Amino acid sequence: MRADALPVRPLGSLATLPPGPLAEVFGAGARLRPSATVEVVRLGDVAGRVAAAAGDALRLRVDALAEVEGPVTLRGPAGAVSVEAEPARSRLVLPDGLRRAWGVGESAVLGLGAVALAVPVESGPDVAAEVERALWLGAGRPETARWLPGADLAPPAPEPADGPLVIERRVITETDVRQARLKRRRIRLTPGQIVTPAARTLGREAGVFVD
Repeated sequence: MRADALPVRPLGSLATLPPGPLAEVFGAGARLRPSATVEVVRLGDVAGRVAAAAGDALRLRVDALAEVEGPVTLRGPAGAVSVEAEPARSRLVLPDGLRRAWGVGESAVLGLGAVALAVPVESGPDVAAEVERALWLGAGRPETARWLPGADLAPPAPEPADGPLVIERRVITETDVRQARLKRRRIRLTPGQIVTPAARTLGREAGVFVD
């Protein structure tokens, strides 16, 4: 395995259901097909559909493009269960032996196309750069990533309280734009940040983004 050709695994939205919730949502004895999906309901409205899979714990991982957060309901043909939506988080997965051989610590910097990002490192059976889908799309859908040893991505200096907001997350969502409008603040984008389509449309209409 080469450090400059790490396989990329995009992290899209996914609901995992252990046996109990699986039976509640899909019915007793149900077996999920690879194409199985569930509705995500928030505040009484359907926010979208996500892929569903059997798992050890009830979880809802959402990509930034889904723009879903907080408590939601997963609804299927037989019923529904409540769950807290959590954002997809990029990470580098390496087997312990390879991790020791390369001298990789608790975090690493990856080159993803023209984008560099700092990610946590976790042990696993195979090698994968697991990347938030929105970031992966923004980087041009690369199939591989590069480990950049020695690279340092220092966070930008904080803006004055009355100046433009700098959001440290990689993806800017519509929620970020709405919060900036409520605070009568503007958002300064940093290199490599991705703006979701809904956030970009609202930001242009409100003149929220600054160069």
